[in-house]
Amino acid sequence: MQQMDYYGYSGDKVKGLMFCRNKDEAEQLSAKFNMRGLRTLVLTGDNSQREREEAILRLEQDESENALDYIITVDIFNEGVDMPAVNQVVMLRPTESPIVFIQQLGRGLRKYEGKEYVVILDFIGNYMNNFMIPIALSGDRTYNKDTIRKYVREGSRVIPGESTIHFDEISKKRIFESIDSSKTTKNLLREKYFALKYKLGRIPNVLDFYEYGEIDPMLFIQYSKSYDQFVKSVDKDFTVSFSDKEEAILEFISSLVNGKRIHELLMISSLLNNEKISLETYKILLEEKGEKYRESDYVSALNVLGKVFVNAPAEKKRYNDIEFISTDEAKNGMLRRATLFYSLFNNTRFVNEMKCLVRYGLRRYEDLFKNHDEDNLVLYEKYSRKDVCRILNWEHDDSSTVYGYRIKHNTCPIFVTYEKKEDIANSTKYEDQFINNQLFSWMTRSKVSLESPESQKIINYKEIGLKIYLFIKKSDGEGTDFYYMGKVSPVDYMQTEIKNDKGQKLPIMNFKMKLEHSVREDIYEYFVD
Repeated sequence: MQQMDYYGYSGDKVKGLMFCRNKDEAEQLSAKFNMRGLRTLVLTGDNSQREREEAILRLEQDESENALDYIITVDIFNEGVDMPAVNQVVMLRPTESPIVFIQQLGRGLRKYEGKEYVVILDFIGNYMNNFMIPIALSGDRTYNKDTIRKYVREGSRVIPGESTIHFDEISKKRIFESIDSSKTTKNLLREKYFALKYKLGRIPNVLDFYEYGEIDPMLFIQYSKSYDQFVKSVDKDFTVSFSDKEEAILEFISSLVNGKRIHELLMISSLLNNEKISLETYKILLEEKGEKYRESDYVSALNVLGKVFVNAPAEKKRYNDIEFISTDEAKNGMLRRATLFYSLFNNTRFVNEMKCLVRYGLRRYEDLFKNHDEDNLVLYEKYSRKDVCRILNWEHDDSSTVYGYRIKHNTCPIFVTYEKKEDIANSTKYEDQFINNQLFSWMTRSKVSLESPESQKIINYKEIGLKIYLFIKKSDGEGTDFYYMGKVSPVDYMQTEIKNDKGQKLPIMNFKMKLEHSVREDIYEYFVD
């Protein structure tokens, strides 16, 4: 043992508390430590209160022959015990709950004379649920995967107070892998739902979860397509039953409440409170939200609510019989409730459910997407291909045919998965990578040469007014959403070749893309490490 095993980094004697998984493990560990000259003692639920108090007193002593260096515990001292002298906490058990983890960490956070800081040694390699550690440290309880990734990436930048948290590179990698592989289970959603229900003393609505921060409400929607469908599946007290048309409308609205664009939400919100509004009134409502009116956004939002944007056969069938806005009057600058939509307003519970969903979507917009660029996109926020088709005002949802990129309506969104799967075809193993935080090396699809129309459009982007956007996700484990990295422009290009699975050489274009904004350090490191 080196001196730092006996003493803290400032030279103070270590007064340590270790949390072990079981009694046998604790006793073996104690025996090995004692053989090396450390003074340790095992405490479990079998020990009396008096024995526990005596052990704490021995830990607080400095020079006494009876003093302890470490108390090794099993299933006790998580909470309800005062041990201010502890200046080192060692985690040697799997994290099963962020609450238990933070309780154990908290044993070392009490102030004590001569104690400047506490050292937490978390042997993270033992953990099955690594993603719970950043949940515990951040205090965030939403279980939103991207939020958890953000805490790991940014560390002390987003942790409140004066705490400093550092994850080494191996730990980061394992936590990210754990986040990617974790699934939102019905049991977790049910647990969070009833926890808030008991706290409020009533059935919570979707906005309650957003305001109380118990869990990201989008997880309910992603699991069951609409919040009410989830509640119906778990809570017998929820006796509300909506018709098939009403459910279809709730599902449709739920697909927009991620808040990534305000225009559709503002239209629905207006029609929930008014039978009709003029285009001029809509412009004023936009201005009150800090938005500038653009005809292209307005037409796009009308296409979405008018189901022109809908392209997937299953969605066309599901939403075939629903209407929001009178199409004929919309062409003349008047937003009026469609007859079918208006006929459903007799159901107060249904109207309230819609209003709650829309308010939630508007809150998400205000908190996450309000400070967007001229194209309604927010740097480093995440978007799916479908989101991008809608936000870039494409007439139809062409997300199923975008693949890596597509040039349409004078826009070219590029979607890159940074870490490719090993089992994909050789002809699609493109070497897309950052050269530095300002340059990105990007490959087109195979069979694209210098003379290809799409290559020429990208090369001559400035002359034709083509806007090129870069979206990246680290791996397929992140799901369908990509981080928006901003607009890019080609500064160099060359035709090269790639082999397919048969060994045939295919032409392919390599572009060096300059990013409009240098990539923020934590985001850059996340992709390249």
